[in-house]
Amino acid sequence: MKHRRLCGSKSTWSMCTMFRNVDYRELFILCMMAIVMAAYIIHLMSLNYINSTEGMSNGTRPRVDNMCDKSDLKYFSNGSVDFRGFNNYTGYPSGCYVVPDIIHLIKFDQSDFTFIEMICIASVLINHKPNRLMIHTNAFQFQGKYWAAIKRLPNFNRVRVVYLMKPTSIYGFSLEHGYGSWHASDIARLRLIQTYGGIYFDSDVFVVQSMHPYRRFEFGLEWNYHMNLGNQVLFGHRDARVISHWLETYKQYNGSLWYYNGGVLPTQAVLYYKSELIHRVRDKFGTDTKMLYNLYETKDWPWQEYHAIHLFNRHQKYIFNESSVLTYVESPIKQMILSVMPDYVYPTLEEKGELP
Repeated sequence: MKHRRLCGSKSTWSMCTMFRNVDYRELFILCMMAIVMAAYIIHLMSLNYINSTEGMSNGTRPRVDNMCDKSDLKYFSNGSVDFRGFNNYTGYPSGCYVVPDIIHLIKFDQSDFTFIEMICIASVLINHKPNRLMIHTNAFQFQGKYWAAIKRLPNFNRVRVVYLMKPTSIYGFSLEHGYGSWHASDIARLRLIQTYGGIYFDSDVFVVQSMHPYRRFEFGLEWNYHMNLGNQVLFGHRDARVISHWLETYKQYNGSLWYYNGGVLPTQAVLYYKSELIHRVRDKFGTDTKMLYNLYETKDWPWQEYHAIHLFNRHQKYIFNESSVLTYVESPIKQMILSVMPDYVYPTLEEKGELP
């Protein structure tokens, strides 16, 4: 009776009409779909949580990061860090870290990994053990046996694949001609540090030791005597002053020269006059082309004394894989590869030397 009186009033007539027209089967289906979607979202959130915390209970997670507290740094009114007067020779006085423990790799226009790329990623995860390793790519999906091997590496739970559009121009200059396709990566690596902060490695850089000591500085790279800077290994805070100066040099972009904007011009136009903006590393990242001889032609070169080494994979002719490396001459490159090559990659246990 109350329901009839309520629906009989003019003020509630439209509402009652709406409920009378509802198809309750459709309403039930919509409710079930909403419940399923909510359960799926909660499931994804739980997976992300597990990925982010996995290893904390089994002791494989690195110690709590010694990042500088916000109160330790000076800031501009827009919230960016004011590095004026920062000493890039000694780093932050308290020894805390300015650079976040994020490793950046770039892989444009490729969905498959090479053997050397797999080995270099293994070296990052095993020898540095970052809080996060971000692979930035414009590929929609990775594939192939070496990607499958990468997914089984220790600490793979710290890897994140992030979509990144490949730059196609800079200051009105096209990057789609000449060496532009490679120069796009030179630009992207600077922008990534400017966005996230962290450490950038070329895909053929082998990490020998932890890179934590370099995280105390605003920005840094290897710049050996009488040479141009090496951009194969970069580390920096996202507000590092040198990045904007470096990107400005692309107003004089020359796509016909391989390393002009990547190393020659920023060395001559920026570092010669503003060397205080970086921590200058000398002969610790293996960016000198003499590495071709040291790695592939010698036998006893002390590679363990470096922190990272650029393998110059595109500049040497030998094709390495899990079989060919076993028959390669005794050399630093062979020692390095075998030091991190996973057991499950060896062709057979006999070739690994575990069977007579």
